[in-house]
Amino acid sequence: MNIPKDDVSHYIIESQKRCEMMGMDPQQFPTAKYISQEKLNSKLSKLTRTFEVLDFFSNKLFQMVEDIPFLLIVTDEEGTLLDIKGDDKLNKNFEKLGIRPGIKCTEEDYGTNAITYALTGNQPVQVVGLQHYKTFLQGIACYTVPLTFESTGFKTGTLTIITLVEYQSPLLLTMLYTVVNSIEREILLKETNTRLNILNQVVIKSSKNGIIEIDKTGKITEMNEVAQSLTGFGKNTVIDEKSFFGSYLKWILQGRDFANVEIKIINEVTGKQTITLFDGIPLYKSSGELIGAFAQLKDITERHNAKEQIRYLAFHDDLTGLPNRRSFQQSLNGTLSNLNKSGGTLSLFLLDLDRFKFINDTLGHEKGDWLLIEVTKRLRHFLPDNAELFRMGGDEFTILLRNYEDQDEVISIAEGIIELFQRSFVIESYEFHMSTSIGISIYQGRENGAIPLFRRADTAMYRAKEMGKNNYVMYDSNMEHRFFEKLTFEQQLRQAIRQNEFELYYQPQYSLCTQEIIGLEALIRWNHPKFGLIMPNDIIPLAEELGIATLLGDFVLQKACEQLSHWKECGLQPVKVAINLSPQDFLSHTIVEKVQHSLNQSKIEPKFLELEITESMAMDVSNAISIMKELNQIGVQIAIDDFGKGFSSLNYLKNFPIQRLKIDRSFVNDILANQNDAKIINAIIHLAHTLNLEVIAEGVETKEQAEFLSSLKCDEAQGYFYGKPMPLSDIEKLLFKWE
Repeated sequence: MNIPKDDVSHYIIESQKRCEMMGMDPQQFPTAKYISQEKLNSKLSKLTRTFEVLDFFSNKLFQMVEDIPFLLIVTDEEGTLLDIKGDDKLNKNFEKLGIRPGIKCTEEDYGTNAITYALTGNQPVQVVGLQHYKTFLQGIACYTVPLTFESTGFKTGTLTIITLVEYQSPLLLTMLYTVVNSIEREILLKETNTRLNILNQVVIKSSKNGIIEIDKTGKITEMNEVAQSLTGFGKNTVIDEKSFFGSYLKWILQGRDFANVEIKIINEVTGKQTITLFDGIPLYKSSGELIGAFAQLKDITERHNAKEQIRYLAFHDDLTGLPNRRSFQQSLNGTLSNLNKSGGTLSLFLLDLDRFKFINDTLGHEKGDWLLIEVTKRLRHFLPDNAELFRMGGDEFTILLRNYEDQDEVISIAEGIIELFQRSFVIESYEFHMSTSIGISIYQGRENGAIPLFRRADTAMYRAKEMGKNNYVMYDSNMEHRFFEKLTFEQQLRQAIRQNEFELYYQPQYSLCTQEIIGLEALIRWNHPKFGLIMPNDIIPLAEELGIATLLGDFVLQKACEQLSHWKECGLQPVKVAINLSPQDFLSHTIVEKVQHSLNQSKIEPKFLELEITESMAMDVSNAISIMKELNQIGVQIAIDDFGKGFSSLNYLKNFPIQRLKIDRSFVNDILANQNDAKIINAIIHLAHTLNLEVIAEGVETKEQAEFLSSLKCDEAQGYFYGKPMPLSDIEKLLFKWE
């Protein structure tokens, strides 16, 4: 299933243009258009057998993807919704929006959507989040595949998976495509069977199934070419009881019927294997005398393989091909059950790639995926036969080491894995020295389920990270309190946001020419009820590790905009406020929407908000430029923070839609004593001015540093010489003083 991304992207762009030309309001919910209940019932009645097949495969799909809440929607060729089932909460939300069977889903009413494109383009498609034109649809991900209801192809429609945008995954489209293929083949099989029943199998040779007639001695008296191709048998062959259906024939000749028995046939001549459905009935004379048997063989190999493919996808990682989390849990539970009964040895390794998130966020997911594949290849090649490798998701891998001799073998494998990562990984022109942190837990006998064993490995892995990463740690009981400390901190951090324990401090930024305040940098502080004021360096790294940095980013953005609005109401002269974005903030799909929302809520001019990003966050150049352009269109300013110590090519800098470079404090510290630092700063200022960018130096702590920077034509400065980060009350006094 190859869907050209350019085609889909072109459709989305063209569709959104059409929506704009139609004057469609993305914020307005469309007026629902329904067909009558009578017409809906008429459509459904004509598809009764089709829905029997749909129900069977949809239930299989819900079982395979039970961890993701989603809806399965069926439409006809006009986009009319015929059926909807799945997650109750999602279904109720859709019902509140009036989306139920009978409604028509068209581009004219609902804007850019997957169903319309699948029907017009006749190919699978995914439309995710902001790709929808209507805002009420931008919180969902839609995966749609065209579906043929009849083998003739006259009746068509679509099958769609809808889930929340946070659960988006290309795997859903792959699984849906496989299911639709299975449905269409099953519909074809059912129609074929129906026709055969109508004809009562009079014309044996025209059947698409294998037909065999056998006398009461077991000799074949009649068979068609399909049966010959499947079995390798010929007319007059005597069926042996040891053959693929010899045992069934024995029972049939005793008067027993068989229907839809799945059996594997091995061709007697070619050795080819085929999965078939076997039907068999005894044949009688009108007098009641048994004269033989009739058998039918339906080739369901493709359907069988499709079911196996669905099962494979459910238990394997789509990217690396490794067994996934579900497979790991099943394997670990089975292993523990056997060990608790029979004894043995087991070690669980939990691997977490160090700095992977940084690479993924800066170079982009495509290169991150490539790195995961390369890591998988190295581990597979290294691990012994008694070790099984799994990918848990993200940058986490697990290894189950069974039946090892002693602890030395465990240590040897751990050290070998660390050594694997000593060789660098090269991604295009970037060379990275990746490392991994490993936590190891040992089976201790009579384990009470898989969770304690996994948790011990997780605790040991985090201990390895705390010890500097690129290391392995075997669990011991003294580590237990560290696990609860980290868990407690995460809970406290979330609670602090709800209880308003965070506040913003502001550090003034001055013009080196006029010595006037031209802006402020907003910096977060945590007023912890027990530990007092906690600084950003103690908050943000752990928040990023726990994946909740965006909560802090949302707080800073909202609070800074609210404060700007308040100062405006107080009559203060407008002043620019700069806030720092984390990689999670900048590379999220919703950053532009969040900024626009905060500006709208606070009713401030966008030019008074500046967003600071680091060079490393812009390493995925095309994606970074796209996000920056969208932010520029809103009107906010963008600054490159810590400039000079990152990885960006100066060649890319000219393409970045930014307004300001912020020289890293490490160059400013020794500017008076180190000629190299002075030359670097001079070069940065010259480069920036050539590109029409302003330059601000951070970490200015003395008058002499400020005067030297001014002599180099640096535009602005901030640091302790001008003022430390101040609480709100102090910064307001300073602003009123300057007024």
